[in-house]
Amino acid sequence: MKKLLLLLLISSSSFITAQVIQADDFEALTVGNVGTDATGVTSGQGSYYTLTSNGTAPTTGTNSGNSNFQIVTTGNNATKGLKITCSNGNKGNRFMWKDGLGTAWSGRTTGNNIIEVEYDMFTGPATTSTAQVGVRLYGTDNTVTPSVTRTLNGFVYNMDTRILQGVCYLNNSGTYATYLITLTTGGLILSPNTWYRIGFAYDTITGETIWKASTVYTGLPAANWAGPFAPNELDFVSTVPTTPANAIASDMTFDNLSVKATPTEALLGINSNQLTDNSFSVYPNPAINVINFSNTVNAVVKSIELADLNGRVIKSLKINAPEGQISVSDLGTGIYMMKITSDQGVAVKKIVKQ
Repeated sequence: MKKLLLLLLISSSSFITAQVIQADDFEALTVGNVGTDATGVTSGQGSYYTLTSNGTAPTTGTNSGNSNFQIVTTGNNATKGLKITCSNGNKGNRFMWKDGLGTAWSGRTTGNNIIEVEYDMFTGPATTSTAQVGVRLYGTDNTVTPSVTRTLNGFVYNMDTRILQGVCYLNNSGTYATYLITLTTGGLILSPNTWYRIGFAYDTITGETIWKASTVYTGLPAANWAGPFAPNELDFVSTVPTTPANAIASDMTFDNLSVKATPTEALLGINSNQLTDNSFSVYPNPAINVINFSNTVNAVVKSIELADLNGRVIKSLKINAPEGQISVSDLGTGIYMMKITSDQGVAVKKIVKQ
């Protein structure tokens, strides 16, 4: 029996309204194949493009086709959902996407610089399939010639081990590449036949990446951030590694996709996994010249941003200490939102400058 893993939802507030720039619960689509063209040239239902292949020769994959992308009635809570069937061989890819994300992102409200992606996924029964399936956010790197596509952030679910990983383009001690990210010590192992709601975020100003799934909240140190790059496409993705060779097809079902442009990261309605805004103290408040900050959870503050009520970032500082002091003498009189990013999560405080 399916079971929905309920996540703790903590209400959060932001000083700009987050915008939904892409979403789909698949209810408006007809049960059956999403597309009629598996080459990614002509869109199908819901303006989705589908691309599927068995991989280059030699390959043992034999099952690519339009039926790899199906609208089914077994979505979350017995609604419609998207089922992707992975390759049954040692090679083979599946990609499904919708054009227009880049345009929607360019038209977002000023200050909504973080893109958040959330969706439901059903892990399915235990399997020996080595397929890797998930959702990935892409962007274009124009710092090189010719320009190339980068994986800004995403999730990879390993069907055989049931380990959920992050995936992103990052700086690993000077080596830039796309890496799989271990979300928790020993790997985040999900339960079979279970619905999960998971999410990831990408900061288009700093290049910061964040993942939230189950009880895990994971980010990377600032030294690993790459870019930043502007997002332009979101794909449902399935691949199979050549080692160990895959020998069996597997299915993954998705539902309730949401893509938002937002001023502060609040994935799954949670400000952070460990922090609340009350974890930090800022004083004096109101302030004239300086604001002190400290915390009660031994968090190391990595950065502080001050934004006005229109969402414009007025001041941005790199910090590497649990407490300290910042000058606000250069700010005009008014109300500001202080975003405190630490190694344990993010908190937002309202401050008044006199």
